[in-house]
Amino acid sequence: MSWGVQPVMKRVEECYGEEIELFYKPAPVREVDPEQEKQKWIDTGQQLSMPVDPSFWDDDPPESTELVNKAFEAAINQYQGIDYIRALWRRGVVAGRDINDREALIELASEIGLDQEQFEEDLGRVEVEAGQRGELPFTFMEIQGKPAPKNGRVRYSDFKTQFTFQGIDEQEPQDLQGFIEEYGPVATPEVMEVYGIQREEAIQRLQDLGSSSFEVGGEQFWTP
Repeated sequence: MSWGVQPVMKRVEECYGEEIELFYKPAPVREVDPEQEKQKWIDTGQQLSMPVDPSFWDDDPPESTELVNKAFEAAINQYQGIDYIRALWRRGVVAGRDINDREALIELASEIGLDQEQFEEDLGRVEVEAGQRGELPFTFMEIQGKPAPKNGRVRYSDFKTQFTFQGIDEQEPQDLQGFIEEYGPVATPEVMEVYGIQREEAIQRLQDLGSSSFEVGGEQFWTP
């Protein structure tokens, strides 16, 4: 679900980025039931437009989120937590490939330019939170000191309503070229949500820009 709501989160960043500070943290470590998790992935793939490959859970699935959480924290230590979690999503959620492997996690870190030696050291020593958080993702908004937590799927209207009530104005997103350069690789549904356009128009505009694309999980991802 955290991957599935990325189009919404990118739109929030674009339309309110000057007024907000957005950051990601790993949820508390939890044990997972592969059968239940696979069904959640299937449901999410049906509900949302982002690509999801539930076959991840068919072959040697993880028993908990501890290793992935440690990897995320290790990437945060190098100030590239968002880049790293997006790489994890593309490999695990979109492509259905194993990420419950230490070497695979180190390889991903190297691919996005993290210091591999530091990453390996941090992977072995970072501490991760344990406990319960309820339905994920857990989104905690604090607006002018007032908490507004929300569990599960979020929609753009959830944020816009809160911000409008507090007198925070919505801004126009940056030009598409800048968006691709800042966040790429981005999935087509992210472009559709941020710019309020249909798939055909999104693809045409991306092609007109000369953006490169590659396919993962049946979806196009775009880079400058």
